[in-house]
Amino acid sequence: MAFKITFWVCFLGALSGEALDFTDQGEYVGSSDCKVCHERFYDLWSTSHHGKAMQAFSGAFARTLEPMTEALEIGGLQFIIEFNASGGVLRETHPDGTEKTYPVLHALGGKNVYFFLVPLDQGKLQTAPLAYNVHTRIWYNSTRSMIRHFNNGIVDEAIDWTDRQLTFNAACHDCHVSQLRKNYDPESDSYTTTWNEAGINCEVCHGPAEAHIKAAQEAEAKGEELTDLKLLTFHGDLNATQRDSTCAPCHAKMTPLTRDFTPGELFFDHYDLISYEDSDFYPDGRDLGENYTQTGWMANPCANSGQLECIHCHTSSGRFRFASEPNKACLPCHEKRVDHILEHSHHAAIDNVTCVDCHMPKTAQAHMHRSDHTFRPPSPAASLAFGSPNACNLCHHNPEAITGDFLGHKKEDLEWANEHVLDWHGNDSGAELLELGGMILACRNGEWKKLPQILTYLDHPACDPAAKVAILRLLNHCPYPDKWAAIRQQLNSKSEWVRATAASSLQNDESIDSTQKLLEATTDKFRTVRIHAAASLLTRNLTHYTEKEQKAFEDAHSEYWNSLVIWPDRWATHYNQGLYFDRMGKPKKAIEAYNKSLELREDVIQPMINASMTHARTGNSTNAYELLQRAIHIEPKNPTANFNLALLEAEFGRIKECEIHLRTALEADPQMAQAAYNLGILLQQKNDPEGFQWLKSAAALVPENWNNLSSYIFFLNQAGRTVEIEAALKGSVASDRAAPEAYFTLAGYYQHKGRFNEALEIYKKAKRSKHLPPEAKLYAEQMEQQLRASM
Repeated sequence: MAFKITFWVCFLGALSGEALDFTDQGEYVGSSDCKVCHERFYDLWSTSHHGKAMQAFSGAFARTLEPMTEALEIGGLQFIIEFNASGGVLRETHPDGTEKTYPVLHALGGKNVYFFLVPLDQGKLQTAPLAYNVHTRIWYNSTRSMIRHFNNGIVDEAIDWTDRQLTFNAACHDCHVSQLRKNYDPESDSYTTTWNEAGINCEVCHGPAEAHIKAAQEAEAKGEELTDLKLLTFHGDLNATQRDSTCAPCHAKMTPLTRDFTPGELFFDHYDLISYEDSDFYPDGRDLGENYTQTGWMANPCANSGQLECIHCHTSSGRFRFASEPNKACLPCHEKRVDHILEHSHHAAIDNVTCVDCHMPKTAQAHMHRSDHTFRPPSPAASLAFGSPNACNLCHHNPEAITGDFLGHKKEDLEWANEHVLDWHGNDSGAELLELGGMILACRNGEWKKLPQILTYLDHPACDPAAKVAILRLLNHCPYPDKWAAIRQQLNSKSEWVRATAASSLQNDESIDSTQKLLEATTDKFRTVRIHAAASLLTRNLTHYTEKEQKAFEDAHSEYWNSLVIWPDRWATHYNQGLYFDRMGKPKKAIEAYNKSLELREDVIQPMINASMTHARTGNSTNAYELLQRAIHIEPKNPTANFNLALLEAEFGRIKECEIHLRTALEADPQMAQAAYNLGILLQQKNDPEGFQWLKSAAALVPENWNNLSSYIFFLNQAGRTVEIEAALKGSVASDRAAPEAYFTLAGYYQHKGRFNEALEIYKKAKRSKHLPPEAKLYAEQMEQQLRASM
C-alpha cells in the first residue's frame, strides 16, 4: 500500500492569474521606506498582527509580558524563560542539575498567544517549549497544548519541542517574515536562513517598491501627479479571485506545489488543499480549531456565489473592518435579516447577539481562537451526530465543558439546543449538514454498501467543492469499480480543486476512457490539475496517442517532478520521490529516496513500509524484514506493516509469527481482505476450523475477487460441507458485485442438480449486472439459450 501525502466563482474582472513580472519594480526596500508618504497606512500596518507576525524578543518586548515565577516540567525537564536587559533566555534544567540556556531571539503571533524562537544547531530556529497566553497572561506548555482532541478514536500525542515539525526554517517561516531566503543545504542538513523584514510587510502583497519610490520622488520634484505607480495595486491590478488567492496560502492547510507564488497568481496554480478527508475536520466540515480558513472558505455559499471576498470584511493588515458594528459585514446582501436580527436570531436585545456569533462561532486549539468561515447556521443536531461544535452550545453549556475543543458538553445541553433550533426553523433545519456529515462518515468508515448514494450525492447542489474533494479522496479506499465513471465526470467540474482531485483519484483506473480524460486534463488551465493528471498517467503506455497529447503529458510530467523536489528539508518530499521512482520501475533510486526521508525523520513508518516492499520485490527480504520491524516498533498495531511482516514471516517459515501479525492487522483493520484471506489459508493448513470464518470474511469483503471465494469453496468441499457452498455462491451473487465465475459456478451447480429454472435466473441476473464485463454477459446469454434449448 502506498501512502500519498474549486469552486470557480465568476467575480467581476478578468479571470486571469498569470505570474506578474516585478522586474520593472526594482528591488525590495522595506516597509520603513513606505512610511514617508503613507504614514497612516504604515501606522495601521505596523501595529497589526500582520506587521507583528514576528518581532524581536527585545528587553522592551519582554517587559510587556508577565515574568515566569517558576519553571514548568516538560518531558522530565524543567524549563523557564528568564528576562534580561537584551530580552531573555530559555533555561533547560535536567534531573541531574545540568543546565543549558538558549537565547530567545524572536516572538511569533500575538493575537492569542506568543510562541518563541531559540537557536539550535545547524542554523535551525526552534519553537520553544514554553508559550504565553496573551489574554490570561499565563505561561504554558506549548507542545502539550497542540494535542488535538479527535473524536474518531485517533489518539494524538505531544511531540518533543526539538521535533522538526516545530523548526521555524522548515515549517512556519513564510507566514511570519518577508522576502525569506531559506538557504537550506541538504548535504549538511543545515540552514543559513535570512529575510528582509520580520512580519508580513507591504511588499509581500504589492511587490518591490524601489521603482515606485523613485517615480514618486521624481513626480514630486517636477510637481506632477504620479500616474504610473510602478507598483502592484490590489484593486487596480487584481480581480477578487486573485486578491483572495494572495491571502489564502497563510490561512490554509495546504500542500505547496511550487516555491514561486506571487501576488496576482491563483491559489490552485501553486497549492493543493486539504479537505474533510483529514481528521483535523469533523465529518460535517467543522474544523478542530486550527487555522484552516481556506477549506471553510471553499464551502462558503457567499464566496461561492461570487458576492464576497476576504477584503470585504478584513483590511489588508488583517483587521476586521466592522469590529464596532459587526452586522454591517453582512450588508447589503442580507439587509432584511440584519434589520430584524432579534426575530431572525430568536434572542433578546439584551443578549446583543450578532450575525457572526451564530454563523462564525469561534473554536479553540492550542490556546488560539479562530472563527468558522463556512458561515453555516448552527446545527446542534450535527453536534449530536458527529461531535462537532455549534454556536448555540458555545454559549449555552455546562460549567465543566471545555468550550474550545468541545469536550465535556452534556448530551442534554445539545438536545436542549437542538429542540429550540428545530422549533424556530423547522424539522428540516440542519438536514443538509447532516447529509453531508453522513456521507463523509460513511466514506471514512468504508461503508461502501452506500456507494450509490455517495456517488449520487457528488452531483447534489448542496455538495460544495470541499465536500466533493473529501469524498473523491476517500473513494480511493473504495474497491468497487462502479466509482470510476462518477470520478471521471468530476473532471468536468467548474472547480479546479475538484478537477485536480478527480485526476488524482483516477490513478488506479487504467481504462481507455480515463486515460483519454487524463490526457485532456494535462492541458488544464491550472497547474494543480495538470500535475495530478501527469501523476496518474505516469506508468501508462501513451505511444498510441498523438504527438500533441504526448507533448502535453511530458510538459505536465515536468511540472509534476518539479513539485516533488521543492522542499528538500522535508521527509515527505523524499518519500514522494520514492513513490515516483517505485512507479517508474527504478527500485535503487526509490530506496535512496526512502532512506533520505528516514534520515530527516526516523519515526515515520510510511517510508519504512514502502522501502520494505521495494526491497522484497528486488529479492532483499532481510532488509525488508528489518524495516518492517522498525515500523511496528513505532506503531505496533499498524495493519499494513503487520500484514507485510506476516508475509515475510511465512516466507521464512515462521508460521506462528505469521499468524500473530495477521491477527494484529485484522484487529486494527477488520476490512483488510488480504489479511483475512491469508489467515484463513494458514488456519486451514493447520486444520483449524476458524479458517472457514476468515475465508468467508475475505470473500464477503471483496466479492469480485474470485480467488477469495473459490478458496473458501475449495476448503468447504474438502471438508464435506457442501451445503454451505450454495449459500456462499448465492451470497456473492446477491451482492451484485460477484466475479463472473461466481455466477457461472452457481448456475452450473443448479444445472447439475436439475434446478434449471434457478440456473436460468442466474444467467439472466448475470446479463443484467452493471459490473460484469461485456464478454461475461455474452457468455451468460449463450448459456441461457443453450439451457432453454435443452429443456
